[in-house]
Amino acid sequence: MKKFAGLFVLLMLVVVAAAAQDAPPQETPPPDSSSQSTPSTSSSSSQTEPEAGEKQEKKKVSTRYAPKYEIAVGFAHRSYGIAGASKIGMNGWFGSFDYDWKSRIGFVGEAQGVYTTQYPPQAGVEHISLYSLMAGPQIYPFAHHKVTPFGHFLYGEGFYRNSIGPYSPFPSNVVTDFSHSWEGGGGLDWHIKPNWSVRAFQFDYGSTHFFKSNGTGSQGSYRISFGIVYYLGSR
Repeated sequence: MKKFAGLFVLLMLVVVAAAAQDAPPQETPPPDSSSQSTPSTSSSSSQTEPEAGEKQEKKKVSTRYAPKYEIAVGFAHRSYGIAGASKIGMNGWFGSFDYDWKSRIGFVGEAQGVYTTQYPPQAGVEHISLYSLMAGPQIYPFAHHKVTPFGHFLYGEGFYRNSIGPYSPFPSNVVTDFSHSWEGGGGLDWHIKPNWSVRAFQFDYGSTHFFKSNGTGSQGSYRISFGIVYYLGSR
């Protein structure tokens, strides 16, 4: 719980700072017409200078965009296990939907599922599945550009399923459990087309507490993901 509280407080501080920086820039007053030069030689040079400035301004604006919604899907690898014990590698998928409330602040919901097959000695084959459905704030500290880093903190529900094959003299069995779960981390998106980005990487650390009634300790996990992002609408 101390780690949970620390991450939550840190994220709230980032949200406040990002919201303060999200105010629209003030418009600069137009130059005084009396300060403009009248000679024809100086007027010709003054005409070329704004054109160069306009080109430079257009180039700066073109590197930034402001989507309203983001849909991301891709591959996920999760290293999972009880704290202090060896972890197992699990592969699967993730999918998320993000509402960009501000240029630097969004709210994301994410679902993921990862799977593995274990062959423990003196036991039947185990097919283990982990699912989670979480939501929380997502921060874009530099807004959206060609390269867009982000960070988030997610909280929700996890589901564990272990299908154990028959092993004489024991029949097959299925073990399931639910647990609250959370993840904190971030990643990097690379903008490649007007409505598309590549999620170059995403790294998260999370925790669950399955089989708490049996005295089992919490389970930690490290997750690495990558995929594609599609943008809908604009703010």
